[in-house]
Amino acid sequence: MDVPGFLIFLSLIGLTAADGINLNNLGFNLAANGSLMLAPTNTSNSYSLSVNLTESTSSNCPTLKNAESLTQIQLITRMTDSCRYDNLNPPTSYNEDGEEIPLGVYTRFYIYVMKNVEASNLQFMVQGLLQLRYQDPRLAFSNYVPDRKQPIMGEASLKQMIWVPHIFLTNEQTSSVLGTSSPDELTTIYPDGTVLISTRLQATLYCWMNYRKFPFDDQTCTTILESWMYNTSLVELRWETDNAVTFDTELQLSEYNLVGSLTNESIRVSNGSHMSHGALVGNYSTISFKIMLTREVGYYVIDYFLPSIMIVTISWVSFWLQADQTPARTTLGCTTLLSFITLSLSQEANLSKTGYVTMSEVWFLVCTVFIFGSLVEFAFVNTIFRRNNNLELKKRTTKYIVKSTFVPHIKKHRRHGYKRTDSTLSTTSMDKSCSGPNNTVITIETPIIIGGSLSREDSAISLDEQDESGSSTSGESAKEKPAQTFATMTPKEVSLWIDRKMRFVFPLAFIVFNALFWTLVYCL
Repeated sequence: MDVPGFLIFLSLIGLTAADGINLNNLGFNLAANGSLMLAPTNTSNSYSLSVNLTESTSSNCPTLKNAESLTQIQLITRMTDSCRYDNLNPPTSYNEDGEEIPLGVYTRFYIYVMKNVEASNLQFMVQGLLQLRYQDPRLAFSNYVPDRKQPIMGEASLKQMIWVPHIFLTNEQTSSVLGTSSPDELTTIYPDGTVLISTRLQATLYCWMNYRKFPFDDQTCTTILESWMYNTSLVELRWETDNAVTFDTELQLSEYNLVGSLTNESIRVSNGSHMSHGALVGNYSTISFKIMLTREVGYYVIDYFLPSIMIVTISWVSFWLQADQTPARTTLGCTTLLSFITLSLSQEANLSKTGYVTMSEVWFLVCTVFIFGSLVEFAFVNTIFRRNNNLELKKRTTKYIVKSTFVPHIKKHRRHGYKRTDSTLSTTSMDKSCSGPNNTVITIETPIIIGGSLSREDSAISLDEQDESGSSTSGESAKEKPAQTFATMTPKEVSLWIDRKMRFVFPLAFIVFNALFWTLVYCL
């Protein structure tokens, strides 16, 4: 083998050796030198090669040999130097088969303030402590300082030196990191490379509430955390196994009772139709927790439901007033109706506009119908009270009274050929010679007695007609059937009868409505 070919072969060996050694974590380079000897001419072509490897420290990468004497900031600065650490790439880990597995980021959320659960804006505000825990082997300083057991702690400056997962709230309106003089962020690095990021934050989040049973509703407000930059092949978000979401023991809500919380882990797909991560397409890890709330109904019962019941009851007072007392009954009905409308509007002002009917709207609508019904009842009885004709009934029962009231029809019974037309008792049958300018014509209106009963029909019978029919009446009365008896009611009696019935109908109907309403509220 010639010398140039051997030099090329040696170069290939050197490149292969250099490629098989990872120098990033060692902090030094390898330099090689050697000698080449030619074999004697009387032997076969063979060569003797000797290579000496020596350690040469790079001046650009600080050493960690004296890590015991370094301070905390010096140690973390050298460990995160660009020659050893890349804070743009997440740490990698491998399973037993040598396959790369995604980094697990374990999350815990401690809530100490929750307020402004507003129905009008569909949002709520929460203040809490968010903790992210993950493993970064590149930051394990126990390899360099075995005797140091205390973790390295720092604030925003330390967080900027290392890789931190980018987590965002998908349903947030606004969010900020709390802090007086500086943001309340704490970064803790343990000797085995475990990193704990703690952040005090405040966020206003959207809560898609359902108000079909308002104000007897139960709400579930969801908070969703999602990985922004890294998909599931690199980063997976998970909840801590113990106390993933906890609440402060002194946490109080003004309008709701806190029932509990539920946690969930899922994957969100980002593609052309659902772009939740900008231009990045893939599957992204998502974790969420639901806060279950039940509304306190004491405020609504005292301020809305009890007053509305009282207003509806007051509207029934008009049933005890006379039908002709128009000013009193009109004033009472209009006042109660306007008062109730004002009460319902003040309650609906606290609720956002929805596309469905709520339980409170059903309540106020039915109560308005009851109040308006009392006004309609007054108008009806007042109209009957002003009638001039009495009602003739077959029987004094509800069926015939209602039928005759709504469809008034007075039957006329004619006996013995007498007509309803007014006839006059006059002196025309007398000698016409008796009539003169000084003579007086007398007209008498008298009821007709038929079969021993007195009819209310006013008729005037001529005296000469009565004389002519007197003999025929006595002869035919034995052959006729007894006359049918009719009851009569004056308009005043009818209006008073209707008011008396409504005193029971309206309260009974309102009690039935309340039974159905509260059954739907608490049983369904």
